[in-house]
Amino acid sequence: MELTVVSTYFPLPQDRGDPVRVLMALRAISQARPYTLLVVRRPDTTPELVDALRQMLPGVEVKDFEATPYRLNRLGPLGRYPEAYVSGLPPWVRARFSGALLAELRNRTGLGIAIGEAAAAYFPGTRLTWHWDKANVLAASSREDILEAPDLPHRMRARYLARVSATFESRALARCRTVSVTSTAEAQRLVEQHGRSADFTLPSCVPVPSGHVPSPEPGRLVWLGSFAYRSNLLGLRRFLDEGWPQLRRAGFTLALVGSGLTGKLRSQLAAYDGLDLLGYVEDLRPVLARAQAAVVPLWSGAGVKLKTLTLLAHGLPVFSTTVGAEGVPQSSALRIADTPAALAKDILDATPSDLDRMAAEGPRLVAREFSESQFTERLVQALARLGYLPASGAVARGGA
Repeated sequence: MELTVVSTYFPLPQDRGDPVRVLMALRAISQARPYTLLVVRRPDTTPELVDALRQMLPGVEVKDFEATPYRLNRLGPLGRYPEAYVSGLPPWVRARFSGALLAELRNRTGLGIAIGEAAAAYFPGTRLTWHWDKANVLAASSREDILEAPDLPHRMRARYLARVSATFESRALARCRTVSVTSTAEAQRLVEQHGRSADFTLPSCVPVPSGHVPSPEPGRLVWLGSFAYRSNLLGLRRFLDEGWPQLRRAGFTLALVGSGLTGKLRSQLAAYDGLDLLGYVEDLRPVLARAQAAVVPLWSGAGVKLKTLTLLAHGLPVFSTTVGAEGVPQSSALRIADTPAALAKDILDATPSDLDRMAAEGPRLVAREFSESQFTERLVQALARLGYLPASGAVARGGA
């Protein structure tokens, strides 16, 4: 049967967690059988990036689409929210929706794999048998946003988004034959929120970087993540307010690395002493090589965090909260604490020999549990078992 794969997140550049998982899944599936990829471009997706994606996926027919603009976008939320509500989509899903892609799907039959939450917007009105690969359970993660809302207007907005997201997710689950999630904890959330068991769990993975030689500078820490992701920014601000002062007094500096660092946010963060505001960097290796350790201050969010795996893969000792380390086995590469002060204390108490042991274990942990070859094998074998991929391809090529 014909196989169609849908992603609403164009996977290049690899500037945050979503495109990393998307591209890894696309490459894994291509090793088992040919397929047609329908993908929504980002606003800044260039023809050169589309060509680069085609070169990365030999044998895959890539069809790219523009997102359909809101009809009342000029009115801001007053125009976007009602339109999204009428369409039955959360606003952030509607922002990635392409009517042309849906029209293409309505002419297709066979099997479909939807990668990411927003891809479920294409289930209604299509004739494909769908598998849905989910990054997180929206009914659970959107409720966290209510608790984090700073005031009544934001709380009302968060309540609306939580309600529409949970409804969208429930309807999508009723329309897909199978579903996968990223961690055991996420599988439990799926049962709790929707009474649906995941057909398999597939942790996100990262490649161990080649040619990476750490040369840490004493007292230099690093934070990695998208500044545009609310949970990342809230966690960073809490850490800077409650944990960073004692580290700064001890002479530490903190490099902040990731996409979405706006001019306004840069100005706000510049008020904290000792920060190196780098923003997005195309090659992480030189930046991470200089760091002595990394901090992952997250108190909300779900699933295996690609930022945590990336830091471990680059040989950095990681000091994280429980949320930041979700899905990662207990290891000497990480130390876990759940308050900013406790995170700071763990960093201050770590001896040079402690840091050396943590740094050595990180890449071993990633290679053992979260390598791209293991991701490929797990995904291909699971999809073959469910009938989306040929069993012979899973056996012969799953570990490639």
